[in-house]
Amino acid sequence: MTTDRRCGAHAICEWWLYSLLAVLVFALGSGGCSGSRDDRAGTRLNLLLVTLDTTRRDHLGCYDREVGTTPHLDALAGDGVRFDMAISTSAATPISHATILTGLNPYQHGVRVMYAEEGYRLSESVPTLSTILKQQSWQTGAFLSSFTVSSFYGFDRGFDEFDEGLTVPADEAFARRPDGFWDWPLERNQRRSDETTDRAISWINQTRQPFFAWVHYWDPHDTEILPPPEIVSRFVASHQNRHEQKRAVYRSEVYYMDSQFGRLMDALKEQGLYDETIIVVVSDHGEGLGDHGWWYHRILYQEQIRVPMIMRVPGWPPGVTIRDLVRTTDIAPTVLEALGLEIPPETVGLSLSGLAHGRSEAPRVAYADAINLFDLNATILERRPDDALVYCAMNSKWKLIHRPTLAGKDELYHIAADPGEQVNLIDSEPAEARELKQELERFDGFIVKPFGEARDPDVIRRLRSLGYIGNE
Repeated sequence: MTTDRRCGAHAICEWWLYSLLAVLVFALGSGGCSGSRDDRAGTRLNLLLVTLDTTRRDHLGCYDREVGTTPHLDALAGDGVRFDMAISTSAATPISHATILTGLNPYQHGVRVMYAEEGYRLSESVPTLSTILKQQSWQTGAFLSSFTVSSFYGFDRGFDEFDEGLTVPADEAFARRPDGFWDWPLERNQRRSDETTDRAISWINQTRQPFFAWVHYWDPHDTEILPPPEIVSRFVASHQNRHEQKRAVYRSEVYYMDSQFGRLMDALKEQGLYDETIIVVVSDHGEGLGDHGWWYHRILYQEQIRVPMIMRVPGWPPGVTIRDLVRTTDIAPTVLEALGLEIPPETVGLSLSGLAHGRSEAPRVAYADAINLFDLNATILERRPDDALVYCAMNSKWKLIHRPTLAGKDELYHIAADPGEQVNLIDSEPAEARELKQELERFDGFIVKPFGEARDPDVIRRLRSLGYIGNE
């Protein structure tokens, strides 16, 4: 073996020439990339988080080809990692989004209800993706489509640009209805995905790197604002019955939302940003669409909390499907690790990088809850009183739905064999139920009294009507 030990002026000159040649080759190669920007060479990765409100996983083609009509989301799944069993912590928008942004369960980040005297706002002491990245010099922008992810819930912290799209100030949106419930003007405080996409693309095209952009799409949530008529007519037909038409409208909204997501991807590629950006797409929760006798959300069956989740991270293998159970709490730590940043010690989520690279990991347990009883916006109680207080613990095979205030109302499902949750095994599998009940107790997220000290009289009337307290 021969070792080159040359030194002195000749060696220094030769080293300098090779270094200069390497720099020139790199510069020429970078200049040949379409749409690249000189000021991005050697910079850190961008982050694009896209949250799909009220979007069921089985309406994406990459999850169910028979129902899904989502070519642009499917393309991202083919270019990234698709998680087949991703579980959200809630089927209500602010609660689930707080988890996505923090990596914490609801009892940790403090957003438990849509509205009450307390318990609806993200604490200023809780780190979020936006506050962490802002501190690390990322440019941060949020482009949102409804009041439910507004500054009212504390989601504006850490954003340089926070585009809510509201017609009234966020802190004035909620108002008491004659029946005692609190609501917000739905039709005036949401916008379609095309407008949100326009604003997001404009900001991305103008901002410096690196950036964190959060884009929230709302279209599938309701029918107050519909896609263009020519889109709706592709799905809705006169021969369909009322329920079929409702499902068809939902599909048209998912389809249109996907088309706007495609515009967003095209914009990244045109600017040469696609390969320099971590892309995370996740739904906050699903929608009943008649399953389990319910058309909407706020409960904890799989059509509600098993959500689509796709990640494209530079360096991760493409076209991978992960079958292991994962949680939306895992998003924030995964992103922070990929960006080389410290994960807050209180984070309960775990990085998904190992699973994405084919490494075996210990099974995870998912937590979810529905605190409808103490939510002044939860009209669901009039029709589903058994879903007043509901908690869920789930592992890769079994799922427990626990109602602590209602004896004999718990449900246990063998998810691996019964994904549609049709056969309640709570009586025949006591050991499995006991194990998951112990998991819930370890999570310790139970709520036993209304939020706040004033004890709103409407809350008292509701609790009395449902039998939770007696006459005083």
